[in-house]
Amino acid sequence: MDRPDSRFMHEWHVAINRYNTPKRHERFMYEAKSMADEVPRMAMLFKAERSKELPEIHQQCSLSEPEQVIDNHLSCCLGTKCAKCPILLSLNEIDNRSPEEIDIAKAWTCAAHIVSEGGDMMNEGYILTVADRMYWNNVYDSLGDTKKPDESQA
Repeated sequence: MDRPDSRFMHEWHVAINRYNTPKRHERFMYEAKSMADEVPRMAMLFKAERSKELPEIHQQCSLSEPEQVIDNHLSCCLGTKCAKCPILLSLNEIDNRSPEEIDIAKAWTCAAHIVSEGGDMMNEGYILTVADRMYWNNVYDSLGDTKKPDESQA
């Protein structure tokens, strides 16, 4: 399952923006576009976790030092660790299907559950690795940084 290309995603977003007006705002249209990209990404992440191939190193940017990722695993934006989610665990019982097909079933099921609960409100992704969480925490920390520059550096 391939992710949609960025040009298509942009054109889809533009069409949604044109349709929506101050009097008519269909948020679900944006969520449908997000889901189209998230489901293939989620299937890849489920496979990576199952294969124990989630990244062990996080580097925020090329100028920052690499950091060890401790206990990298997947969690959904609703706050549940995917490996312990009873909904996802129930799908391991699908008979006569490959692990990759089960990953796809998990991705669709997880995405539908998230959308049924209001979607990815923070726009961080439907599911996150620990490294993703490190990234977003660093972003939020930098946005909230209120330290004044040291006068000796001014």
